[in-house]
Amino acid sequence: MKPIIIANWKMNPLTSRGAFVLAKKVAKGAKGYNATVVLCPPYVFIPQLPASKNVQIGAQNCSWEQKGALTGEVSPFQLKSLGCTFVILGHSERKKYLAETLGMVQAKAEAALQAGLKVILCVENVRELQMIAKNMKSFKNILVVFEPSSAISTQGGKRITPGNISTMAQAMKKVVGKNVPILYGGSVDAKSITSIMKVGKVHGVLIGAASLDAKEFLNIIKEVN
Repeated sequence: MKPIIIANWKMNPLTSRGAFVLAKKVAKGAKGYNATVVLCPPYVFIPQLPASKNVQIGAQNCSWEQKGALTGEVSPFQLKSLGCTFVILGHSERKKYLAETLGMVQAKAEAALQAGLKVILCVENVRELQMIAKNMKSFKNILVVFEPSSAISTQGGKRITPGNISTMAQAMKKVVGKNVPILYGGSVDAKSITSIMKVGKVHGVLIGAASLDAKEFLNIIKEVN
């Protein structure tokens, strides 16, 4: 399996021009590397990103409904129609600031899968994963991200040791099965990526702040090859 490197731009950059330039630099620099690279920009920039064989596009959230009267929400089918192949669900910031529950995350995951999207499912621990797994028919087309909120740069940036990452990854495998990719998210950069991947024994990473710097992000991709 190729290493999976996912960029979560969150509410960045501030302009469509900035998003286009960043995506173009990444697409050009990622050429030739053996990795699945995914860019997840804000909704409004998705249609404006340059087409590329080197990167795939994902969204940062979606609705649990396919259509209807939900002001401000975005259907997973709408994302699919824009060319998205992935969607991030359950990010800790949405749980913390927007009161998103695990039940909502599970419903969104089912809707996204029905629309043909691959789900990047963020969980903080095994307990969260177990609660979501109870109501999931299958984990096919789901990537699980071990994402402790304390490790996110905007929430403290506390480093989790690669050994602890490995322990958690193996515990999560027991819940979802050995064939489901386990990723890590939390203050990942070019200096830490090698130990996270090798010692942490994960299939890839979800990157926040470092993904906004094209040079740093490309260095991360380089290090996993």
